[in-house]
Amino acid sequence: MDYYFIAYVFLSIVIGLTTVSKLFQSTRVWAAILCLVLFGLIFYFYGQRWFQGTGRVGIYTGSWPPLINMCPDYLVYFKNGNKDTCIDLIGVNRSGGLLKPWTQDDTPSNPPADASKYFNYIHRADDKEDDMKKLCTLAQQAGLTWEGITNGESCTFTSTSVLGPNAGSENVQKCK
Repeated sequence: MDYYFIAYVFLSIVIGLTTVSKLFQSTRVWAAILCLVLFGLIFYFYGQRWFQGTGRVGIYTGSWPPLINMCPDYLVYFKNGNKDTCIDLIGVNRSGGLLKPWTQDDTPSNPPADASKYFNYIHRADDKEDDMKKLCTLAQQAGLTWEGITNGESCTFTSTSVLGPNAGSENVQKCK
């Protein structure tokens, strides 16, 4: 028996009827009817979202994060010629210069030649555990965090889903 659902229905009825009865007592009939309809729709909507026959409210049972980005946190995917890379547009690096951020003079039409402005490792959906360890090590060396791979201090990977351009594409660079 789902006690949360029973409590939700009970509270919905009490809140709805209390409000509607107060409006009826103050001779605001149209406001009471409108309130009854709106409360009914709102409580139905949230009831459908929260109680879908699972018996549990707000429990996420999948792996976290559900998807792992192609690039480390706050880095942006950039295709440099035929190479898939990640670039730092805002200066999130904490390692003292291993990955330099792009300046205002650096543009996609005129990308910088300096290799230290590119993080050349991309996460793919088919990455194996060894690839994930390598990505974790490289992100830590560059002073980056990568949700689902590293928290900046240690490796945290468990999932291998990918989010980003060319996700799952065979022409995305793997760690070697």
